[in-house]
Amino acid sequence: VAVGVEKDLIIYAAPEASKKTWTKVAEIENAHGLDISGLDWSPVTNSIVSCSHDRNAYVWSLNDAGEWKPTLCILHVSRAALCCAWSPNGKKFAIGSGCKTVSVCQFDEEQTWWSPT
Repeated sequence: VAVGVEKDLIIYAAPEASKKTWTKVAEIENAHGLDISGLDWSPVTNSIVSCSHDRNAYVWSLNDAGEWKPTLCILHVSRAALCCAWSPNGKKFAIGSGCKTVSVCQFDEEQTWWSPT
């Protein structure tokens, strides 16, 4: 589970069957420049997409060292990014913005970032 608290991203692991408490696995301070407005997790890729009032989106992936690292998504929006959702196969996601647009993004292997299709 991922939670956005103002600019910070906090990631929790689900409790084991014998336990009832969630475990905080990461807290990323200032993950965005302004408040986080949307989060979604892809169970296919174990990646999290976050979007913010700062008009940016990031895809957070767990690296081999156990750290969550961001990859920028180039949105080209003039207002806040408000909501986000992964596609069922985890290859694309959609970002809704305050400028009444929805950007569908996919990974650009050549540029190594996420961009609208």
